[in-house]
Amino acid sequence: MFLTASNLAHYLLARGRVTPESVVAGDFIVAEAGRRNRNFKVIRRREPGLFVKQVKTFEPQAISTLAREAACYARAQSDARHAPLARLMPRLVDYDPARHTLVVELADGAENLTEHHQRLRSFPPEIGRLLGDALGAYHSEAGRRFAQETDLSVFPRQPPWILSLHWSAGSMFPGLSAANAELARVLRRYSDFSRRLDRLREGWRYDGLIHGDMKWDNCLLLTREDGGQELRVVDWELADVGDVCWDAGAVLQAYLSHWILSLPVASGLPPEELLRQAERDLDAVRPALREFWGAYAAARGLAGAAAREALIRCVLYGAARMIQTAYECLAFSASLAGPPVALLEVSLDILKNPDGTAAKLLGL
Repeated sequence: MFLTASNLAHYLLARGRVTPESVVAGDFIVAEAGRRNRNFKVIRRREPGLFVKQVKTFEPQAISTLAREAACYARAQSDARHAPLARLMPRLVDYDPARHTLVVELADGAENLTEHHQRLRSFPPEIGRLLGDALGAYHSEAGRRFAQETDLSVFPRQPPWILSLHWSAGSMFPGLSAANAELARVLRRYSDFSRRLDRLREGWRYDGLIHGDMKWDNCLLLTREDGGQELRVVDWELADVGDVCWDAGAVLQAYLSHWILSLPVASGLPPEELLRQAERDLDAVRPALREFWGAYAAARGLAGAAAREALIRCVLYGAARMIQTAYECLAFSASLAGPPVALLEVSLDILKNPDGTAAKLLGL
């Protein structure tokens, strides 16, 4: 049975997740929030709201990633030693493997970080600090313990797919848009791309739990009654045991990519000239980046040479994640043009000179 806004109440009643009284009394409002899954928000005044997620198709990959997300929530909440991780995740309410449906507590009043930065038109350093604390919390002892003690059968232990895109002639990634097929050809054509992506894949580590899809859309900001702010990280479908620097690199590139995608590419200037002219605008981003890295390194207990080595790994992975951002921007495009070209230019510069990027672009 596929869930709809009409039958959702009956389903949740049958699962014992809502009461008949709440539905009859009208304390049950459903809002569709679908993306790659069938998503619904259940808004209630007297009880915490619910977020319901069901696969759109019964494809094995969709089923396995939803099961992986449910396993992450269940494991994190089952052991007090995983409390740093559980505090970041939405609370698991129900998982139905027969109907491939996941129910978690809704983060009422939350705003994702994309919305937050766009609304403020700025990059608050305190948000960078929250991100650093959050990632550091599950990349340190809590994440290592989770990876060691959890049933690893739900985790594929695979490096990110973007590190293999240059191998593809189309068969590995069916459904490529014309622009994405062109992007894959660019990666194959330029040996600097293919060689450096191969090196990243070969150097991939399995040192802890990673989210796998760390981006601003998956980071929810909540304001407490005392005025303080908390962060929740959602959508753990791509969680895996892997290289923790991948998630941290994704945060670094999120700031850089947001800046790059805001550049006036329509002016017709080549990407390198746009980057030179807009470099001063990075001054608005660098304080948040420095706060992120300082908090992250502190949470992981990194200092000295170890901190620098981790930073360079994160910067390199951020460059690879930037290629993925370009890919996502081109999902429905007919040609490789506009801001994604600038993303590829910057990505290649970073892959060639990660130390210089850390100092020049990130101010780290």
